[in-house]
Amino acid sequence: MLSVIDADLLVEQYLGDTQRANHSRFVAHIMRELAPSFSASADLWEVVGLRHDLDYFHTSNNRSQHGLLTVSWLGENIPVEAQHPMAAHDHRTGVQADTMLADMLKVADAIAIIDERLGRVALGDTDRAKPYAALRRQLGDRSYLSDIVERYSERHAVSFDYIVEIVALAPRQ
Repeated sequence: MLSVIDADLLVEQYLGDTQRANHSRFVAHIMRELAPSFSASADLWEVVGLRHDLDYFHTSNNRSQHGLLTVSWLGENIPVEAQHPMAAHDHRTGVQADTMLADMLKVADAIAIIDERLGRVALGDTDRAKPYAALRRQLGDRSYLSDIVERYSERHAVSFDYIVEIVALAPRQ
């Protein structure tokens, strides 16, 4: 398996100094922070977060390949248990993965987009009584992101408050 440092070098190689590279690092942070809650490897989860979008620019004209191309590029440099979550993180591939790692990658990816779209303050100020309904209203045409976070975080008992706490310490995008 590639180290966290090697994975970050791949982010530089494939994504350069772009917003997508910042997004990947943000997702990696969320993944690293979530891993201990599930007694999972923080390094593996961070590496998955870093590498999940390596093919982003290469698949811009065909998102049904997004994630699949990354998995093929990495081959044996990524453990089998991480391949499926990376291939399935974008629904347009048609790949389904229902592991905890896959679910938390979807949460981290959706939270990264929400943070980018609404900003850190808006996420932190979200009504805690009904956070997902409040996010849906704020997200408009991207309200499905709130559904993703709600579905998978509730499935694995990750509170919205804990997500906000992790995001507060995340690098800026």
